[in-house]
Amino acid sequence: MVAKEDANSAVADKGHDASASATDSNIASNQSEERMGGSSLKKAKTSANISEKKASKAGTGDSANRQRKDTSYIGWQQTGNWEEKDELTAEDELLDLTKDTLLDNVLPDAVYGDWYHFVGIIFLGGFLSFFLGYFKFSLAPVFFVIVVSTLFYRTSAKKYRGSIRDLVQKEFTVQKIENDYESFEWLNSFLDKYWPILEPSVSQMVVEQVNEILATNTAIPSFITAIWIDKFTVGVKPPRVEAAKTFLNTAPDVVVMDWILSFTPHDLSDMTAKQVRNYVNEEVMVKAKMFGMTPSVTVSELAFKAKARVRFTLMTAFPHVETVNLQLLEVPDIDFVATVFGNSIFNWELMSFPGLTSFIKLMANKYMGPILLPPFSLQLNIPTLLSDSNVSIGIVEITIKKATDLKTGTNVLNQSVDPYLCFELDNKKVGQTRTVRDTLNPIWNETLFVLLSSYTVPLTISVMDKRSKLKDKKIGRIEFNMNSLYDNPNQRDIKEQFLRNSKPVGELVFDLKFFPTLQARSLPDGTVEEMPDLNTGIAKIVLDDIEGIAEEKKKESYSVDVYMNAKFIGKTSKGSSSEVIKFGDEFESIIPDRRKTRYRFVVKDSKNNVVTAVMQSLNDLIDRSEIDKKQIPLRGTKGALKVSTYWRPVRLDFGNNSIAYTPPIGVLRVFINRADNLLNLEKIGKIGPYTKVLVNGTSRGRTEDRKGTLSPVWNQSIYVAVTSPNQRITLEVMDVETSRKDRSVGKFNIDVQDLFHKNKDNEYEECIDKSPRTGRLITKKGPRGNLTYYLSFYPTLPVLTLEEMEEAKKLEKKRQFVDEHKDNAKKLTEVERQKLEEEKLVVEEMDQILKQKKKLELNELMDHKSGVLAVSVLDGTVPQPGVYVQAFFDGNNHSRFTSPRMNSAVISNGWTGDVAIKELDYSMTTFRVTENPNASKGESCLCEVSLATAELIKGCYHRPSIVQMSGEGGGKLLVQVQWFPIDVKELPQSDLITNSGELTVLAKNADNLTSADTNGYSDPYLKFFINDEKNAIFKTHVEKKTLNPVWNEAATFPITNRVNDTLRIRVMDWDMASGDDAIGTAVVNLADVKPEGTTPMDVPVTYEGQDGGMLHLEFSFSAKYVTARAPERQTKTAEVTTKGLGTGLKAGTTVVNTGIGAVGKIGKGIFHVGKLGKGKGKKEGVNETEADTEF
Repeated sequence: MVAKEDANSAVADKGHDASASATDSNIASNQSEERMGGSSLKKAKTSANISEKKASKAGTGDSANRQRKDTSYIGWQQTGNWEEKDELTAEDELLDLTKDTLLDNVLPDAVYGDWYHFVGIIFLGGFLSFFLGYFKFSLAPVFFVIVVSTLFYRTSAKKYRGSIRDLVQKEFTVQKIENDYESFEWLNSFLDKYWPILEPSVSQMVVEQVNEILATNTAIPSFITAIWIDKFTVGVKPPRVEAAKTFLNTAPDVVVMDWILSFTPHDLSDMTAKQVRNYVNEEVMVKAKMFGMTPSVTVSELAFKAKARVRFTLMTAFPHVETVNLQLLEVPDIDFVATVFGNSIFNWELMSFPGLTSFIKLMANKYMGPILLPPFSLQLNIPTLLSDSNVSIGIVEITIKKATDLKTGTNVLNQSVDPYLCFELDNKKVGQTRTVRDTLNPIWNETLFVLLSSYTVPLTISVMDKRSKLKDKKIGRIEFNMNSLYDNPNQRDIKEQFLRNSKPVGELVFDLKFFPTLQARSLPDGTVEEMPDLNTGIAKIVLDDIEGIAEEKKKESYSVDVYMNAKFIGKTSKGSSSEVIKFGDEFESIIPDRRKTRYRFVVKDSKNNVVTAVMQSLNDLIDRSEIDKKQIPLRGTKGALKVSTYWRPVRLDFGNNSIAYTPPIGVLRVFINRADNLLNLEKIGKIGPYTKVLVNGTSRGRTEDRKGTLSPVWNQSIYVAVTSPNQRITLEVMDVETSRKDRSVGKFNIDVQDLFHKNKDNEYEECIDKSPRTGRLITKKGPRGNLTYYLSFYPTLPVLTLEEMEEAKKLEKKRQFVDEHKDNAKKLTEVERQKLEEEKLVVEEMDQILKQKKKLELNELMDHKSGVLAVSVLDGTVPQPGVYVQAFFDGNNHSRFTSPRMNSAVISNGWTGDVAIKELDYSMTTFRVTENPNASKGESCLCEVSLATAELIKGCYHRPSIVQMSGEGGGKLLVQVQWFPIDVKELPQSDLITNSGELTVLAKNADNLTSADTNGYSDPYLKFFINDEKNAIFKTHVEKKTLNPVWNEAATFPITNRVNDTLRIRVMDWDMASGDDAIGTAVVNLADVKPEGTTPMDVPVTYEGQDGGMLHLEFSFSAKYVTARAPERQTKTAEVTTKGLGTGLKAGTTVVNTGIGAVGKIGKGIFHVGKLGKGKGKKEGVNETEADTEF
């Protein structure tokens, strides 16, 4: 055991430590009183009032329902019975711990205070007691022997402890021999000062969580009806980092340090009662209720010292530490006082039993060794821990090729050797190969995928001999260091020796490839790359609880069977309750295709009878967790199953499954009206705000930015495709930055649940909400600013994709298989019956999914002119590495979706994006390659191509096609598209092509204008403005000395929002000597301008609230998609050229540079791996004409 008395005395004499803790106890008491309702001795309720959120996270497999008990004492103040009057004063601090006793003043120093004096007084007291008893003296003389011996022992002990304190003071004073350890006194001083303040809150959190686990953990025997922590404190003295040493010869992104950690309680031996209440040590009392009794176990005075090695792997992005490896270099020295049945002085200390201390150390070495002691270490993935999901760090692809020269040893039974491989991680079986019959040189050529939770866990590969009537025999095994995957994630032709008894018994050849989970990361330029929306990855579902399934006031037992894609993957533990049945069971799986993955939860009672079942797609489970709507109603009951889902994308080599598109249920139209009172992030001037719409945290569209305003007006609609009613929709206002990342001005989530309704055929219905909604923007500094918007939902037609058509054909074969064998099920083997049940369940689930969808051919799909276009780029080439591919549609000035950064000139990882096309006949698609991912359509690019969207669908729907881009170096994209029609009668006029185009204004003449000059006339001219813009887009010439001017002057300029824009006209009087004066204003709502033909208008002029005359104007509008631009918008009539779609509403089919290239033998694209090759066919008919830059 650790020499606690010496160590405690030494630490107690560190004046600055003890003083700091005592001095700050007043602060601690005040804060503790505030937390506990004003009384530091008030008993906090911790178990009975556990929140549902915390209870749902307690443990795994927790379904017991023990009685909750309140904790009596929490924190050092309650445990030590500290009150405000116990605060130590300066006089209390100066009290001498070595206060003189009676014998101190009379005994010479040489006769007491050392170890042999203790031995002497014990021997002398024992001898005198024996002497008095032997000669039959009465008991009275023995009393005097006891008194004298006790006084001498106490005096000697006080002097001994005082000498220890003097020695410690000398240790702090003398100069130590240099070493390479660093001091952490700055950290220790910080902890000494603030630990008394933090400790009550820390103790409270520990008690809340542990008591909930104890109350629900099924591993505790059932005869224990209640178990709880009744008293808990970690004391006023914090743990210390005694020293640290940093290793120099490591990689630049690796830091390795040795830490010496200690935790030593205060020595309370010579303190007064008041000092004892301020110097409280660690104490934990656990009580249990069983058999009508309530025994307790108390652990206190904990002391330990440990030497640990810590390895940090750093990274650029937050939190800057990727992994932490913790390793104990030796078994820690631990000592504590443990008693049963309370703290009575008559109780035995458990650690005093002979051999118990050494036994505990032996067990610690046995069970801690494979985790913390060399060569093992505990690895913590910091980003994963911060994400609160605890999902595996990635997936390992194991390609097993062959084994050679296996040696089986003595074969007594003379049987053939049928080898197979078994794979284990952390002593858990994760995979197995097929069995190769009768060979010592097996060839497998198999691929397995396994989840990897930590690099430090070695992969165990065992080669086994399959024996029919006997237990399989292990031939040998390999322990492979998975940490090598961190530096080299792709390892080929690995050769490792199988070992048995440390001797080689064969060789295995295999490949390893590691696919890490992907996270949003910061790039060197400060921009944040969003987490890719991939279709492959890792999913973990946690079945938290079932609520309301049991009948009222009736305690029943239930469990849940979990199926993924009709295959059984696990079962929860049984739980019983009349209200909430808690499970906490986790199921983690590799997902090869997220959009097709579905889970079935089958609820069973105590007799294993099915109570109810519910099926949910993985996408829907993820969306439910995003909006914290985890309760899934259980059909036929009043109950609900709570499921938490965690998803991490992983870019696996599963062809193009990783970028496969999930068909939408419809589109959400978000009409952004205006914002008010925005937070100004600029020190000089005002921000340039725009609004973007995010779906599950991924940006799906944005408005134009408005320069220099805190109350912008946009009047723009953004369409986003949604795949379920439970997706998280966020509106975020951003500030445009030219030289750095755009800044957030505020955001909020919007509630869209009221927009989703189904008809009697179980199909979604159109929902248009014409009432404005206002959201409060949440910034880092709190709520600031309002955003006004409108919402509508337009469903898509439920149609079968090409892939689903193929699945429907396969489903028919499975249905035939089930029908053929269901009558002979009794004759089948167990494995065959299980296979039949799986196929039956697959048919049932897929029928439920596919029967609601229609089969439409391409021409039928394209009869619907509004829809969602999904574009998948499978392969291709770009001019140079480090660029991005952008996709623009119609008149949008900003990219609808942008590729990840291209690390090479060859596109190896594809991507998918979607866009809502309002009018297919007039829609245009543009692909551009740029070095800036946020570049607008008007900025320069390396290469680009524009083509009619309808032609893109025709050429790339049934199979992928090559789209060639022209420009600097050129480029090719292997593209496949899907078209999902929107079931809508009519879209709002502001979203159609007739809302944008070129407006021609003819200023004819005016009547009865206001006189501004002394001669009774004016020199009038007109200035035209769009909305509240300060710069005029058109100005007529001046007519001298007239109130009835005739101009007959026209101008043409682009309009991006005819329905919502206004044309402001200012009538001006020209003045040579002074500035021009306004003599009237007029306003024209451009919605009154006909989208076709000519619209004459007589517009009244007002001047200072009075009649200011009449303007005679004529408007003509040419509808086409126009990209919003900030520069000068005026274009004289004589300079107008054909742009975009040409004149009127006729669909354009011209393509900038080259349109869809030849379609060669490219495979099946998104359904099978496609490759970019040279086209040999004839180019599909598109004419090459130069498009104007305005389009």
